[in-house]
Amino acid sequence: MQIQLSPFIFAFLLLALSPAQSHVINPKENLRDNSQNLNLKNKIIAHHLAINVDSTGQIDNKGLADFAKKIDGVRILALGEQTHGAGSVFALKTELIKYLHQHHDFDLFILESGMYDVREIYQQAKEGQSIKALAPGNIFYMYANSEEVTPLFEYINAQLKTEKPLTMVGFDSQHTGGLALSNLVSDLTNAQKKIDSVWVSSQQWQEFTAQIQQVLDGATVRFDEEQEAIFFSQLNKLATSFQLHDDGFWLRISKGLIAQAKRQWQIADTRSQEMGENIKWWAEQYPDKKIIVWAHTWHLTKEGNNQINAGKVVSDAFGEEYYMVHFTGEQGQYLSYLDLTNKKVATAKQGSIEQLFSNKSHSAINYVENNQLPLKESTMDVFANDYQNTLPSSQWSTYWDGMFILKEITSAEYKP
Repeated sequence: MQIQLSPFIFAFLLLALSPAQSHVINPKENLRDNSQNLNLKNKIIAHHLAINVDSTGQIDNKGLADFAKKIDGVRILALGEQTHGAGSVFALKTELIKYLHQHHDFDLFILESGMYDVREIYQQAKEGQSIKALAPGNIFYMYANSEEVTPLFEYINAQLKTEKPLTMVGFDSQHTGGLALSNLVSDLTNAQKKIDSVWVSSQQWQEFTAQIQQVLDGATVRFDEEQEAIFFSQLNKLATSFQLHDDGFWLRISKGLIAQAKRQWQIADTRSQEMGENIKWWAEQYPDKKIIVWAHTWHLTKEGNNQINAGKVVSDAFGEEYYMVHFTGEQGQYLSYLDLTNKKVATAKQGSIEQLFSNKSHSAINYVENNQLPLKESTMDVFANDYQNTLPSSQWSTYWDGMFILKEITSAEYKP
């Protein structure tokens, strides 16, 4: 099947971060490793949290409540995903968010999608519009068009007029949604006009904003050397202007435009780092709110892999208040967000955590927390990216605090 991708979809196709490569075991260490891994397996089975799902697909509230106890004291909960197309992972994350909002005061939801676009959508929702209807073409397409995610949008709409709404914001530093393409430049102009009307009225501003629009439209061809130097100088001037006038939202948008241009032109890739700065900024705007972040695992890990990522920024800023959760599965398939075809989950490795739960547990969902597990010297694998590449247990705590292991990974039901 051939897919014609819009500029909005194309902008998401390059994932900047990749996990560590699979661990190779030295045969001479097999005896020691087997002993250490057996100890780890026994600890996992003894202390894991089993979450049941009934015949209608309803997740047991007791299991969700037991998970909530494990994150007592957490302010920022990060929910990752190995790929943007596992429907069963989407569904579990949706139920977690609804439960934690209803029962544990997580009132701010930060989604991997454009910071400007999501703000506009949420504002229109407060005025009576449907987030589900506004999402396609504006929110990241795998979320906007997957049947397992849209119930969350409907839930957020339904909560708007309650005493405790679930506030939704975006944190992606690149601006690729239809609302951004249509309206960001004019709104940026209005924001800057309040600060420097002379600059905004000049021919220089007209040329500058036309260049910004080219970046928003996905242009990959760089300007000539002189134009490019002027363009980035003006973007830096813009960011400084908003910073000096304490306009944090437009400061973050300006920083995102710098990162977006450099990434599209293959000068540098600081997208995920800027995403972290956006999460940090949102957390500072809502200092009394508990927060859930939804994104790809390798944006949210507590350490980046070959670059500074969002999770590293947030973890450094908030320490133990930041808690990162990974998701994996024993078998199944997922929808590739690159070409919208189904991909098979690889066969779990001998001795992996997926194989362990396949053999030892009948629960649809299991949760394992790193805390107090003997991970440092063990070599048990877990799927870390696209249900293909793996990461040894000695590195789990470097990147996340715990993980959900699903009995079955299912493809997202994508309906464009």
